[in-house]
Amino acid sequence: MKPVFKISSITLTIILALYFVVGMNFVLAKKILGIVTTMEGLSLPFLISIPVFFFAAFIFLFTPFVSKHVTKPFFIVILLTSAFVNYATYTFGIVMNKDMMTNFFDTTAAETASYFNLKLAVWILLNGVLPSVLLLFSDIQYKTFPRELLRKAALMLGALAVVLLIAAFYYKDYASIARNNPKMQKDIVPTYHISSLIKYVKGKYFTKTLEYTRIGTDAKRLPPEKKEKYLVVFLVGETARAQNYQLNGYDRPTNAYTKDIKNLVSFQKVASCGTATAISLPCMFSMMGHSEYSWEKFTSQDNVIDILQRGGAKAVWIDNNTGCKGVCRGIKSYSTTQMPELDCVGEECTDNVFLDVLDKKIGLFNGDDGIVFLHLLGSHGPTYYKRYPQEHAKFQPDCHTSDLSKCTDEQIRNSYDNTILFTDYLMANIIAKLKKYQEKYYTAVIYVSDHGESLGESGIYLHGMPYEIAPDNQTHVPFIMWFSDDMIKHKKLDMACLREKADKGSFSHDNLSPVLLNLMDIKTSSYDRTKDFLGLCQR
Repeated sequence: MKPVFKISSITLTIILALYFVVGMNFVLAKKILGIVTTMEGLSLPFLISIPVFFFAAFIFLFTPFVSKHVTKPFFIVILLTSAFVNYATYTFGIVMNKDMMTNFFDTTAAETASYFNLKLAVWILLNGVLPSVLLLFSDIQYKTFPRELLRKAALMLGALAVVLLIAAFYYKDYASIARNNPKMQKDIVPTYHISSLIKYVKGKYFTKTLEYTRIGTDAKRLPPEKKEKYLVVFLVGETARAQNYQLNGYDRPTNAYTKDIKNLVSFQKVASCGTATAISLPCMFSMMGHSEYSWEKFTSQDNVIDILQRGGAKAVWIDNNTGCKGVCRGIKSYSTTQMPELDCVGEECTDNVFLDVLDKKIGLFNGDDGIVFLHLLGSHGPTYYKRYPQEHAKFQPDCHTSDLSKCTDEQIRNSYDNTILFTDYLMANIIAKLKKYQEKYYTAVIYVSDHGESLGESGIYLHGMPYEIAPDNQTHVPFIMWFSDDMIKHKKLDMACLREKADKGSFSHDNLSPVLLNLMDIKTSSYDRTKDFLGLCQR
């Protein structure tokens, strides 16, 4: 391809630095402006120094990468990824940390497509593709190696001198801003998302594999009093936040189908393991808990489903989401998009397809103890309207686009609440379906979401914020349990006690594994009685 225009390497470095200050970091600039304008004794020179500081810093960082055979591929990738990150940060308030990188690379084509809209296409075209094309068709002029090296050294020293000079005059002000706003560094484009990508790649491909540890090797089923066995349906929720549940005090009828069902208990205060599926899902079924969890540890030891199977309980995983993230590695698993008996083969299904296949999968247990895991698509955004059939769109008007900026807060809330109501409809129907199995099984239904969701509060949408700074609506999740009368009697459950725990206690995903082991009567030394709230309410 023939270059269109010539440009020196030094000029290109300066233009790139200027473009990232002005074009790629306006979200950061807005936050900084909001902070400094409230500072006492604000001076105009200090305000002017801020963009100059970043300009000099980018020159210092970019200069080594402006060299033959590196410049174009390196900066084209940086420009394109930065445009996407810029869009996600500006539109949804998303932070591209390591966990978000994990979520991004673990997603499916269908989920990725749900984010696409005209606004995104135009944004990427103008902010990423156009400057990349200009760079691609430029003829970058380099001097001989010694002269080029001297020029780069001089440019970097000059940029460093500017940074140090500004620091000498305004160190106290910059230190104060950084100390009081530590999360602001996460908005710097491109440095933060590049460092997050490096951490992801290092953890995924260059971390030494731990020796596999089997947990609960002594697991065994307690002898049943009668011939009856246990049958549990576990609904693994997606992106549901507890605040929007009528059962938890929400002022809208989002639990119209289950609110009057007997023996239903909703736990009011439950914290998730993470803020994204790729983290929360394996964490919630691990035997580690939030404080100890890491992907490396998870892949090198048994999870609670492995222990349940070892104790004699059969398990099946049916997925209508982006996969089980390693949770179902040791059991039979099915994807709804690959089940020929369903009408949505190769496409996204709404979660009511579970009602069509549940009986058949329960039949695989042949009367033995069994637990069916249904991984819902639930309330996954931003295309909330695709998660429920239109006959279930009770809250109106709803939002029918992935570009949430085109919808009002009311429309977004209505669409989201429709997803919660539809999940409630599904749960009610599954509870009704289990009634026909009560002659052979003690039955129960569990619903727990993996993480919550932001709906525009403080300008933040969707989920995936770093856990330490994530808002409560991303970490506060619904946890609902239903038991048949026979299950309550057999397990000697004090329902008044359980409801009191649900109303007043504080729990988390860490409680899930001990509760499952208790519910299925699996005895093992790996069982943590202190985290089993069911055990606290058994007579």
